[in-house]
Parts: sequence; C-alpha cells; structure tokens
Amino acid sequence: MEPLLPTDWPFLPLIHLYHRASDTPSGLSPMDTVGTAMRVLQWVLVLESWRPQALWAVPPAARLARLMCVFLVDSELFRESRVQHLVAALLAQLCQPQILPNLNLDCPLPGLTSFPDLYANFLDHFEAVSFGDHLFGALVLLPLQRRFSVTLRLALFGEHVGALRALSLPLTQLPVSLECYTVPPEDNLALLQLYFRTLVTGALRPHWCPVLYAVAVAHVNSFIFSQDPQSSDEVKAARRSMLQKTWLLADEGLRQHLLHYKLPNSTLPEGFELYSQLPPLRQHYLQRLTSTVLQNGVSET
Repeated sequence: MEPLLPTDWPFLPLIHLYHRASDTPSGLSPMDTVGTAMRVLQWVLVLESWRPQALWAVPPAARLARLMCVFLVDSELFRESRVQHLVAALLAQLCQPQILPNLNLDCPLPGLTSFPDLYANFLDHFEAVSFGDHLFGALVLLPLQRRFSVTLRLALFGEHVGALRALSLPLTQLPVSLECYTVPPEDNLALLQLYFRTLVTGALRPHWCPVLYAVAVAHVNSFIFSQDPQSSDEVKAARRSMLQKTWLLADEGLRQHLLHYKLPNSTLPEGFELYSQLPPLRQHYLQRLTSTVLQNGVSET
C-alpha cells in the first residue's frame, strides 16, 4: 500500500512555499511567508529534538536541501531573526557527529534533479542577496567538505568566485571541523589551479573568507610539496610551476603561508599553524627547484 504522504512530509509546506515563490514574480506576502516558514521549522525542530525517529526516513541530505529552500524563497525571509535561530538550531542538529557522516550529497533526493543543480542556484542567490550573512555562508560552506563531489567546489571557485568576498563566516563559527575540508589532500588539478589563482590574484583573502583561505592554503601547500612518483607528467609540471611561482611571490605574507603551512588549527587567526623553519626534506626540494629557476626561468605550465 502506497503511503499517503511522502517521507519528508514535515517539510512539505516549506517546499510548497519555495515553489510558489518561484512561480510568483511579484513575490509572496511577507507575513504569509514568515508564518509558514516559522511553523515548519518549529515543527521539524520539535521532531528532531523529541521524536528523531520520525525523521529517520528523511536522509540528512534531504534535510539540508530543505533548509536551503528557506534562503531561496526570497531575499528577506532568511533575515528574520526568528527564522535564523530555528535554521541555526536545525543546522547544528545536522552537524552532530552521529548524523554528519550520513550526509550523502550524491544520493538521489526527493523532488530534486540533482544536488549540484540546487547548489548552483544557491550560489547564485548567495551572491545576489546574502550581503555576507553568516548563516547563509555556513550553508554554502557545508557541501564544500573534501569528501563531497569536487563538482561543488569547482562551482564556487570556477563560476562563482565573486561569492568568496561575501563568505566571511569566522573560523570559530564553522559548524564542522576544519579538517573536514583539508583532509585528504585535494587531487583535482583544475581545482588546485583555481585555488592558487584565487590566492595570488587576491580574490581569496583571509579577512574576506577565512575558512576557504585556510582550506586553499592547505591544499596548495600539500600539492606543491608532494613528490608522488606516480603522478602524471602534467601534474608534475603543474606542481613544479606552482612551487616556482610561490617562491617568487611578491606578497610575502601569502608566500610565507603557502611555503610554511603546517596543519589546520581553527583557534588561530589564520586557521593554521606554520613551520618556523621548513623541514629538511622540503627545504632541500625547494632549493633544488629554485636553483633551476635561477638557471632556466619560471615554467609556463
């Protein structure tokens, strides 16, 4: 026998609100919007807190997608302080250690063609209306964890790089561990090159976007000092070129961060610890490479 309601029935009014807003160019009544959203979020929070088994059939990814709908309804709903408090509480529930590992953004989600499509729409809206809202930013950052599809990270760093300036969420307010973003080392060459480009062009700066600045520095550092013999010739050439360009950077602060990065530490202003001196192996590798630069010039790769 078919169930009368879908598994994500507690979120249905919110989904209807999102679709109505999409179909109504003039917008919905603010009172109607806030009231509906408040009731849905309150009810879901009650279930999460007191009857979590009622939501076991709703995958964490579906819950995240429904929370994102709150921000996509219009440009004002998410600014309501009562809505912010409820969304923040539900996001905290989603990021609990016993739930977060089950967040799978690759699985099919009810009512969605794909999570990457929703996320691209979310980034568009974030750029247009967020004005650096921290809760909005936290939801933008959550799918960028290293274990999720590189497509999501490429969407931000490739097509929505302007959003970086508004992603000002402090490291201390990141709802998950910084290591979720820095481990394991990134292996997508296109993304690594985008990380490096945003850093050296100043599109990604620590006071604008502290979380992703720390993430990008961590991955670029890991890449430029990697000496994996199994790497392709293309990767080896890109690594060599990136390290050479790092060594020649005029921005001494960025140069220091990229060369001397040690490990993530969200309690520090930069989000990471630095080596006071490079480990001998890295120092030797850098010296060999820089002597080549002095003799032959910088690689164009």
